[in-house]
Amino acid sequence: MAGAPHQDQEINRLKRIIEAYEKLTEFSHQELLEADRTIQAHEQIQGMSAEEIRSLHRRIDTLKHENTFRKRIKAILQEDMQNESKILESLERIRRSSTEDFLVDLFRVLVHYEFEGKEAQNYWDAIIRHNQEMAENLGRPVGLRVALLDFFINQNKILKNPMIIEISIFDEMMKNNVLDELTQVYNRRYFDRTLMREINRARRHNGKLTLFLFDIDNFKKYNDTHGHTAGDEALKCVGRMLNSEFRREDTPCRYGGEEFVVIMPETSAEAAMLVAGRFSEKVAVAQLSSGNISISGGVASFPSDGEEPGELFLQADRALYRAKSDGKNRILHVADL
Repeated sequence: MAGAPHQDQEINRLKRIIEAYEKLTEFSHQELLEADRTIQAHEQIQGMSAEEIRSLHRRIDTLKHENTFRKRIKAILQEDMQNESKILESLERIRRSSTEDFLVDLFRVLVHYEFEGKEAQNYWDAIIRHNQEMAENLGRPVGLRVALLDFFINQNKILKNPMIIEISIFDEMMKNNVLDELTQVYNRRYFDRTLMREINRARRHNGKLTLFLFDIDNFKKYNDTHGHTAGDEALKCVGRMLNSEFRREDTPCRYGGEEFVVIMPETSAEAAMLVAGRFSEKVAVAQLSSGNISISGGVASFPSDGEEPGELFLQADRALYRAKSDGKNRILHVADL
């Protein structure tokens, strides 16, 4: 058992690799479609080569087609993490009732490597044996994916962690295209696209949608007095609070400068006013090294205040302008002007 500590370290390393692999399985079908559109925008903005774009589009297409299969395999692997025999039985049952391509697909999902049918079968048998050997050496069960990656990385040496780099690049590209780097909320481009989509959805289902537009009061003076580092601290604080205080289905965005906007699906103006008011109160008491800040905001709802993206935004902006004219540090609904 002298090698057990070393094996434990290696298992922990493999588990971290698995977590990186699983980033790709977290994308919903809608998110994959969004990724496809993002790549198109990236092509126009960044001037990527045609081959790079084709490669990324192929990757997105593969992910779309594998989405259902991935969910099925992931459900099996998470079914009973302490019962490896149950997991293996489930996979074997599917393998026996499926075509010979099942193992080819399984390896492509788990290690992102494509084998021929017979080759995949031989590797599967070898991995089952390797899983048993690791469990015997350690005196406890070892996860199937840990054994699988250990086999391909340390035993067979086919893999050199090729997807880890690809995943990190893909993840970084997605973040760069939809997130504001400083505040870590969504950016203006993502806001424009999402608002159009959410309005169309609300229109189809006779639903509601509310915009909450706000900015930081006297931000230029705050910047000039305390410096840009303090200004950045304030913006980051607002970003963190937006991400923590609003629902997952809401979309907080930095519209530009010190101006932010939140898309709130299935939310009435009355409910949005309550949420925006609570948020404003929390911002006002946030601990900042250079002193407190306050916000002024405007609320407008679809369809009562506007039925098109531009119209709805202008109405929220009108309410914001009045809030600032009336003394700042307040939230107004455009219908109350």
